[in-house]
Amino acid sequence: MNEKLASLATRKQALIQKAALQRTVLAQNMQALQHPIAIVDRGLQVLSYFRQYPVLMLGVTTISGILIRRLQMARFTALLQTGWSVFQLVRDVRESLRKE
Repeated sequence: MNEKLASLATRKQALIQKAALQRTVLAQNMQALQHPIAIVDRGLQVLSYFRQYPVLMLGVTTISGILIRRLQMARFTALLQTGWSVFQLVRDVRESLRKE
């Protein structure tokens, strides 16, 4: 009986070490995916925000289409970056007001 318990204890230790090694390898592999996952997560947050305000989504789509046709692409890109910064600022202010 002691031999069986000893073999089980040895097997348990081997499995624990194997699991620890697998966790380490998984953590290393996930580091490479951390940035792309963060971008996708941010995109999903933006989509959920626009789902809450469908009129805003319609307005952004319409204005974007008009600006792409009227402005040169470089100017539109700069305008889009500014708009995104304003959007983030308004959202952060709104969240801070909700907390208070």
